[in-house]
Amino acid sequence: MTRSCSALGCTARDTGRSRERGISFHQFPVDAAQRREWIRAVNRVDPRSRRAWRPGPGAILCSRHFAEGDFECYGLRRKLRRGAVPSRFLPSVSKWHSSCTQAPISFPMSH
Repeated sequence: MTRSCSALGCTARDTGRSRERGISFHQFPVDAAQRREWIRAVNRVDPRSRRAWRPGPGAILCSRHFAEGDFECYGLRRKLRRGAVPSRFLPSVSKWHSSCTQAPISFPMSH
């Protein structure tokens, strides 16, 4: 089953194609304090209970909801910095793309 970004209105799905385009996906933190910060930042409401939304065990956010400074680059790999909190939830977020300083990697297109 393909997982989708938990941010309201975000259409990013964790697929090979998304990853080829440089979008990374990040699970909600295990640390309770940081997890609360992410939940607050996502600002969702459970439609049934009208209370703050609680992410399930497979909930993820895509990299488009984090500032470029929230990432550390290790060669071609990118990792969220410790303590990073998502901060980008604007309608234009779908056009935002974070990348490391290295040249982009090109992948062969599959048909």
